[in-house]
Formats: sequence, C-alpha cells, structure tokens
Amino acid sequence: MTANATDKAVRAQGGAVVKPHQVQAMILAARRAYAEQAKRGLVDDGVGFDAWRRATIHDVVGAAAPSSFRAVTQRDYAAVMRYFGELALDGGEGTRRSALQSTNRSDDERRRALWALGLVERELGEFFGGPGGAMRYADALFAKVHRTERLDASARQVWAVIFTLRNRAAKKRAKTAPGARGASDGPLPPPPPSERFPAFSRGL
Repeated sequence: MTANATDKAVRAQGGAVVKPHQVQAMILAARRAYAEQAKRGLVDDGVGFDAWRRATIHDVVGAAAPSSFRAVTQRDYAAVMRYFGELALDGGEGTRRSALQSTNRSDDERRRALWALGLVERELGEFFGGPGGAMRYADALFAKVHRTERLDASARQVWAVIFTLRNRAAKKRAKTAPGARGASDGPLPPPPPSERFPAFSRGL
C-alpha cells in the first residue's frame, strides 16, 4: 500500500465520531463553560445552553460543525475540549484532561495495531520462513524504516509495517504461483536501509 493509501486510512480513523464517554466529557465541559460565561455576562439574553454550545462548536470546527456532540469527530475532539476548558477558565484543567484522553486514545489505537500485527505475522509467516521470520522482518522495518522499536512505534507506524508485510507477501505469492517466472521458496530478505520516510511508499 502506498503512503497516500496509508494516510487515507489514518484520516478515515480520525474521521470516526466520538465514543459515548467522550460525549459525556464534552457535555460536562460545555456546561461548566456555559455557566462561567453566563456568570460573566458573556452569553446573550435568551440564549440557552443548546444554542450556545452549537455556536461554540462552530467556532472550533467551522462551517461543517455538527449539531450534536455525538457527531463530533475524533479529529476535532481534543480542540473542542480545549476550547471549552478555556471558556470555563479552569486554569488549564480542561486542556490537561483533553490531552490525557487524547493520549489514552492514542495508546488504545497503538494496542489495536500491535494486536493486528501479531495476527498478520502468524497469517503470513509462511512467506517469511515462519512466524518468527515475519516478526524479525517486521522488527527490521521498524528499525530501518521508522527508526524505532516495535513497542515504541506509533499506531501509524505499526499499520505501515502491516501494509508492507502484506505487500511483500502478495509479491511472494505471485512469484510462487504455478507457472510464475522466477519462483522461489526461500524467505524474503530483510528490507534495505533507507533515509527516506515513509520508505513503505516505495514498496519496502
């Protein structure tokens, strides 16, 4: 898969809507912000909470602002929480809470990606000399392409390695298909080092 395809996959994940616990967090943050703004006389007369929070989300997201908290995307969640925190004058607590939630979400995504990588390594092990060979190949990609280790890699880097393993296995499968020219039963060689990022865009 190319770098553009990987970026599209990452963007699609960011476009997913928030989870129920995030909706609850936004509601609480918005109510604190609304109360503080109303107390300071910064809410127009007759403007209720629902109208105010829709206008506030619009300030953050822009013209495409959703009418419901449930329709806020993961991409916009942190910015919305940060803005409500600023309006609540909570001394940055909203920002810290948003950052912590964002970190937790990132950790969850990374754990899911590592779990998927384990499945792929077992699934495609035959093309790399066994599951152990697939793991070594993946570790070589982390080291040579992303300059990191498996457990320190981001979710995006893990998915990039998954895509690369699948691409390499597909090429190996095509070469070993009946009648294919240049068929070989040996495991794939480790990926060559490269200074270019992301190297998987070149099929590594």
